[in-house]
Amino acid sequence: MNLDLSNPIVLIIGGLLLLAILYFWNKRNATNQRERRNKNFRSSYYERKKEREKESEQKE
Repeated sequence: MNLDLSNPIVLIIGGLLLLAILYFWNKRNATNQRERRNKNFRSSYYERKKEREKESEQKE
């Protein structure tokens, strides 16, 4: 069997593989973007405040 790059079977399999890679890459990026968007100033402020309180308690 000849596996030339212009072989239609190789092109179809390569295209499907590329689509699968792009799908999962986009899915991961969309998840990261959603998490970044859901963080707001107020929640991150209180998280940092709790961390500072823990650090000050450990120093004492």
